[in-house]
Amino acid sequence: MTTVIFDTRSEEAKRLLDFLKTTRYAKVLDEKTPNAETLKAMEDVEAGRVKSFTSVNEFMTTLKKSAGV
Repeated sequence: MTTVIFDTRSEEAKRLLDFLKTTRYAKVLDEKTPNAETLKAMEDVEAGRVKSFTSVNEFMTTLKKSAGV
């Protein structure tokens, strides 16, 4: 099996992809768009709205407190 990645912003790539979809020997798996929650998380990371921890213990303590454990 071979994986080929197309940048479908060009018309040429779109036409090639359309052609491959018509063949019996190629299976095209379209890239899925992330859901709203994932898009929001990606936006938060890009904007620098993230929490950082100095250790796993600090992270786990914070999680337990927020969960009321």
